[in-house]
Amino acid sequence: MMRNIMNKLLKEELRVLAIRTRGHLQITQREMARRLEISESAYSNIETGASMCGTLTAILLLLQQEDSRSCLKDFGEKLEEQYEKEMEEL
Repeated sequence: MMRNIMNKLLKEELRVLAIRTRGHLQITQREMARRLEISESAYSNIETGASMCGTLTAILLLLQQEDSRSCLKDFGEKLEEQYEKEMEEL
């Protein structure tokens, strides 16, 4: 159950990161999909939350960031907060 919650959190974080990155780059979904080496419909599904990034797509998205280490650190902190919250509820 904890893993499902963490996956949902990660899915949302990557979705927001994709939207924010595309906005920052001022490019279309088609152009972003090309950068991530996926189809336009697959990228659209990430932005709408219909599907989660695969591992390779997540890595390519992180490589689009000025400071990918900071992004990973933020993700890790949010996952840790969620873990601690779940442990308190047990």
